[in-house]
Amino acid sequence: MKKITYPSIFLAFALVAGACGNTEVSVAPTTTAAPTTTTVAPTTTAAPTTTTVAPTTTAAPATTTVAPTTTAAPRSVQIQASDDEAVLGAILASEEINFGSDDTLGWNITYRSQSVTGEPIEVTGTILASAEAADGPRPVLSITHGTTGMADQCAPSLSFADAEVDSYFLELLNPLLAKGWILVATDYEGMGGPGLHPYMVGESEAQGAFDIVRAAQTIPELNATGPLVVWGHSQGGHAAMHVAERWQEIAPELDLVGVGAGAPPSQMGLLKDFLTGSDFQGYLVMVAAGLATAYPDLDLSTVISADYFGLLDELEKGCTGHIFEVFNPIAYDDFVAVDDIFALPEWNARLIENDTNQLPNQTPVLILHGDADEQIPVISSEWLLDQLCALDGHQALERRVYPGFGHSAAVGAYWSELIEWLDQRIAGQPATDQCPA
Repeated sequence: MKKITYPSIFLAFALVAGACGNTEVSVAPTTTAAPTTTTVAPTTTAAPTTTTVAPTTTAAPATTTVAPTTTAAPRSVQIQASDDEAVLGAILASEEINFGSDDTLGWNITYRSQSVTGEPIEVTGTILASAEAADGPRPVLSITHGTTGMADQCAPSLSFADAEVDSYFLELLNPLLAKGWILVATDYEGMGGPGLHPYMVGESEAQGAFDIVRAAQTIPELNATGPLVVWGHSQGGHAAMHVAERWQEIAPELDLVGVGAGAPPSQMGLLKDFLTGSDFQGYLVMVAAGLATAYPDLDLSTVISADYFGLLDELEKGCTGHIFEVFNPIAYDDFVAVDDIFALPEWNARLIENDTNQLPNQTPVLILHGDADEQIPVISSEWLLDQLCALDGHQALERRVYPGFGHSAAVGAYWSELIEWLDQRIAGQPATDQCPA
């Protein structure tokens, strides 16, 4: 096992949160409003209650959650490659993270997962734990990261160098480790493994988030078999919603007790109209390329103009900043080859399938959104709540809105309330359901 110096792992989690810059959004490329789906459009008369909260920067309130009993002596854990590399979550390789202290253990790992077509793939990610040994099962937080790009060099598990951001997220995450939680964060398929990242493909995102939990459970010393909670913001919120909606199909053996989704993208047509011509237009290209990567039935040449098709290679040459530089200056109508992507049946089906409003949540969900979000308009999560409440079999749903906070700043605004809510789920307390009875 290699040992690397990685002083800015918490910057990676900053990108996980989508809070390191205003470069995060998820939309479907189309020139018209979203088509009719199987979900009833929300109305103002039947809307469930939404909580508008005054955010605070104070520490999370105390809860009844009891951290696993720990011993005082720090330990050293040696990860061994899995004997059966075909098993989902099998650890194929690992690199120890050197934090410069004995308080925290961490590894960047390569683990076994699978694509949406069922092919075995390699995915990378990060596992963090307190160095103190636990006598019982530890809760696990699986973090789903926000948009960083589509290429290997954009994977959040890679080293970054920004001490100021690193310090901020150290303050956010250290209390969770002190509680005895295990923290895991997938890079997603295609970021650190072969191929292009299938951006905004919900099943792929959820598979990676579940399989890294399985990977942590293969390390006996971690005792990562306690209740599982999941959180992500922006693209990570999209992934978190799909975790909540696909749990029983992908990982029914895991004890998923709650999901927090910050600014989760939904209402694809609305998002396209909101972002076309904006500073974030490059994400439209990412969505089309991501879907075509995942689904063999989709042909990019049917939706991208031949004049610009060769530019798609740039998606593997840089991260979000590079993508913006290449694609933002191009007029959207010149770039696309169709007037309405939803008019193409195969694209229509995949775009709807990967929205977050099609399946009922199978575990309690908390949606968090700043009302000044410049990338994912706050109305989209209002509609999302209505749509999910209308689905049969949904579990508890709650939405909280944070006045005056934009896309990235909302994370800091809601963080303490998110952790309190996750603590309550781990403790087995009932979740609030804002859906009409």
